[in-house]
Amino acid sequence: MAIKNYNKISTLDGGSTNNVSCPVCKETVSMRLFSTKDTTLVAKIKGEDKNIYISVCPNCASVFSVNTNYLKEKERGTTVFLTESDLKLIRDNNG
Repeated sequence: MAIKNYNKISTLDGGSTNNVSCPVCKETVSMRLFSTKDTTLVAKIKGEDKNIYISVCPNCASVFSVNTNYLKEKERGTTVFLTESDLKLIRDNNG
């Protein structure tokens, strides 16, 4: 018996940020933003928000989780500015 498994997690491009100092390499860069969205039936029924918001430094390729409020406000069209305090290091690729 075969069980079909459909991955219903999509990655969305969130555009670029304003210039911010990377906490790892200390360079002032415009980071790329990404978000994931879980569209499975289980997530809809449970009402769990499993969305992940990340940013990537173009200089050192370090990956950061982004404060969820920042990207939600950005998606609403509010003018927001990313700061170092909005970033939490996930992976340090500098070295």
